[in-house]
Amino acid sequence: MEPKLVNAVQAVDNTFLFIFGVSALLLVGITAAMIWFVIRYSRKRNPNPATFHGNLLAEVIWIVVPTLLVMGMFYSGWHSYRALREAPPDAMLVKLTARMWSWDFEYENGKHSSVLVVPVGKPVKLALTSADVLHGFFAPAFRIKIDTVPGMTTYGWFRADKPGEFVVFCSVYCGLQHAKMITSIKAVSQEEYERFLAEKGSGLGHPGKALLDSKGCLSCHTLDGTPSMGPSLKDVWGREAVLVTPDKKEKKLKYDAASLKMMIMGPRTGVVKGFEPMMPAYQGQITEDELTLMLDFLERGDSSVDGPEAGRAVADAQGCLGCHSTDGSDIAGPSFKGLFGGKGLAKDGAKVDAAYVEAVLKDPAGRIGKPTSMPAYPGLSDAERGVLIKFLESLGGTPHTAPAGSPADVPGAHDGTAPGKGHGGERQ
Repeated sequence: MEPKLVNAVQAVDNTFLFIFGVSALLLVGITAAMIWFVIRYSRKRNPNPATFHGNLLAEVIWIVVPTLLVMGMFYSGWHSYRALREAPPDAMLVKLTARMWSWDFEYENGKHSSVLVVPVGKPVKLALTSADVLHGFFAPAFRIKIDTVPGMTTYGWFRADKPGEFVVFCSVYCGLQHAKMITSIKAVSQEEYERFLAEKGSGLGHPGKALLDSKGCLSCHTLDGTPSMGPSLKDVWGREAVLVTPDKKEKKLKYDAASLKMMIMGPRTGVVKGFEPMMPAYQGQITEDELTLMLDFLERGDSSVDGPEAGRAVADAQGCLGCHSTDGSDIAGPSFKGLFGGKGLAKDGAKVDAAYVEAVLKDPAGRIGKPTSMPAYPGLSDAERGVLIKFLESLGGTPHTAPAGSPADVPGAHDGTAPGKGHGGERQ
């Protein structure tokens, strides 16, 4: 058994040891008394049995002692239950969505992961729900088992006092892949946790691939061509399949953007022949931008990991698209369309190139030369900055000079004081 890590763990273990200890003593005591009575009052020793009409002391003992033991167990159990249910007020919130057959953890900054990463010593409150059927979040190291129920939010909390990685199981049978619905809680230092939150990449390469993983798609669909609960996604783009319609008719289906969107989002016109209709529809659970990234990966694979679409994913994840449009319209900041290669955005009239973008990401106000509410992004990796620049280049095309009256030329642009404009509090 993994080491005891949290206060709630100690409370649960104390209750278990108390009940187990009392039960063990009663078992030994009752067994010993039975053996003693069998020997002491055997027929050989007592050919003429005595007659008893009652014993007040014995009756008091067998009423009072069990009552005290049961009340003691109740108090200990109530104490450990409260320890499990009452999260500290400073606990950080993590939202958990369970689905067949994967876990999706959402942190307070909007980051998602399939493994729960937490800082050592920080209380973590879980808000759990299910996207399809009943599941159970069972973390033995922390003595917590919480049901996830569709349409309902359940709660629990824990605190890891030591670094390590601890397994999490699904404790409620939820279908054919139930036994493989396993993840882990990874307890790390505060510094490592902050780096994890700042990293927008998942370590899986293409952001569309990361989305397939976090949405649970890879629990049923492989990427290497091997069969599983659903068709393999290897070289799926352009492949033909046979679709069985609800009226049991068969028709050919070619995987392209439209058909894959239909299969992912629903409503579906049928099921691929040879597979069961168990895949849930993701309408309302996957955004259009997320779907675009997933389709891009399915079409081009990891070859597009360094391309503009990966840069768009970085821009979206960092909140850039909340203030900068991609269609030429102005929001709180200048549009990204036509921005790269232009001039007029900084006081010194510098050309917007890779070096300029790098400098703005590190120190916006210093490079632009005037106050701005745009934050610095020191946590971006070299790869993320690189694909972000490629994304801006893809929107460049022609030199861009900020038009008169645009946010770039309006005093206070991007600092929330321009007339009719505001930073809007959108994700930056």
